Amino acid sequence: MAPRGIALLAVGIALVAASARAQSAQVVSAPTVFATHELPANAVTAFTVRCAAGYSASSAGISTPAPGTAVLAIAPVNLRGYRFRIGNPATNGDQQVRVAVACRKVLSAGSEPRFTLKLRPLKTRYLTVPARKAASATLVCPAGTVPARGGIDLDPSGAKTVDAYRVRPGVSLRRQTATLRQSTFSLQNTATQAKRVALYGGCLTLTREAGAPRARLHVRATTYRVLVHPGAQVVTRRCRPGWVSLVAGFSLRNRVTNATGAAAVAGGGRWSVVSDAASDALADVQLACGRVGP
Repeated sequence: MAPRGIALLAVGIALVAASARAQSAQVVSAPTVFATHELPANAVTAFTVRCAAGYSASSAGISTPAPGTAVLAIAPVNLRGYRFRIGNPATNGDQQVRVAVACRKVLSAGSEPRFTLKLRPLKTRYLTVPARKAASATLVCPAGTVPARGGIDLDPSGAKTVDAYRVRPGVSLRRQTATLRQSTFSLQNTATQAKRVALYGGCLTLTREAGAPRARLHVRATTYRVLVHPGAQVVTRRCRPGWVSLVAGFSLRNRVTNATGAAAVAGGGRWSVVSDAASDALADVQLACGRVGP
């Protein structure tokens, strides 16, 4: 029988943009910008993917991973783009990766006053992960905003050769999840020396022009526990009808399970998971969805 996800968390928040005018529903345009890039062997490849003008990048990730490669950075660039850095060892041959950036914008009808999904960047947090240990950190948003624009750089020094990491950076991301007020990152370091990483975050809210009708940004974050079989598999989840995906997160419960990709795409999320366990294991995937309306 096919495994089923169990909803562990389903909570919502309403961010209010009020006026004395009548209420009206607003449409959120939610395109996903996909980009496919070649990854030559024995090289670190860096590239940037941006949303169209007027859109905000709520999140980004790997939609189709390249086997045997190491994702070194998925980091926000300004408010509508993300920078990717991926290492590919000499023994792995040339590979190809597909990435996704979630672009979001509120559409207003005709000449009506506009609403804007506004992203506020948080200060970059640097975390040192001790040798052969784990470490965690949180980024907190102020009241009236929700987490978005998350990212990480496992090698802020920006080494340009794969040899600098001995194929892998030594430190891996084990958890990237959010409540409606804060983002949490957990990392594991298997190297014999401490590793310094950079954590990025932002906070999303709804703003309006004078005279705009009353509307709210409704956000719902849901965590599903999924069964992970030995080997590689893809997990997908959908937002409810009328909602758009904002952020895709995960939390790995087994040391030999890895998330090679996580991305908010279309009206849902997509996760690529690889397990070296001899039997089935468990993992948590999280999807934050939103809509604008009364």
